[in-house]
Amino acid sequence: MLADKTILTLGAAGGIGQGIQRHLHRLGARAHASDRADLAPVRDCAASLLPLDLLKPESWVAALAALPPLDGLVLCSGKLDHAPLAESAPAAFDEVMRVNLLAPAMLIRHLLRSGKLRDGASVVLISSIASRGSPGNAAYGASKSGLNGLMRTLALELAPRRIRVNAVSPGLVAAGMYEEVRKTMTPAALEAYEKTYPIGIGQPADIAAPVAFLLSDGARWITGHDLVADGGATLGT
Repeated sequence: MLADKTILTLGAAGGIGQGIQRHLHRLGARAHASDRADLAPVRDCAASLLPLDLLKPESWVAALAALPPLDGLVLCSGKLDHAPLAESAPAAFDEVMRVNLLAPAMLIRHLLRSGKLRDGASVVLISSIASRGSPGNAAYGASKSGLNGLMRTLALELAPRRIRVNAVSPGLVAAGMYEEVRKTMTPAALEAYEKTYPIGIGQPADIAAPVAFLLSDGARWITGHDLVADGGATLGT
């Protein structure tokens, strides 16, 4: 499915990121892994390990210099600040916006300007159903909504080069930010929330599979699309 495609996953050390990284490797991709966190957990399924901090753009040139031209890019990093707007600290709000929106935009800009994205490449942004509105997640929801807007704009801007840009919006997945979500709820509240998912909460593999599809040639006519993977949680909203 992805044999011989060169793909970079940013955020490969996270829960969903690890699931994506391993799935791409299994499908035959030359799957490069990047994160500011420890990449040791994905060493066995990575063509190379690229330590990179999204908040330090001055380091990107050196970090990505040896990276070959890409057929695919997955941006999977993210930060959660669980607070309604009235209680959100400006500094915390700003950091969420920088990590989830500004830095990914500038990293894509860097890869375009440095010639690292091939014509015909596929870019997949990991968004969230929180972009549709999520009480208590003002900064996170706003950042992911902005990411979807960026995705649609890039899909139009890069269409002349046949570079496709799409998003996958997960619901609650038992990995990564799941532990942060659990800390904000009582056990009873968490149980009630999980019941709002008609076919249950997700696993990393449930996000990795649609990401791989969007990276593949089977999705060659799909661009500017937000693929919601949420076990039916947003049905009727």
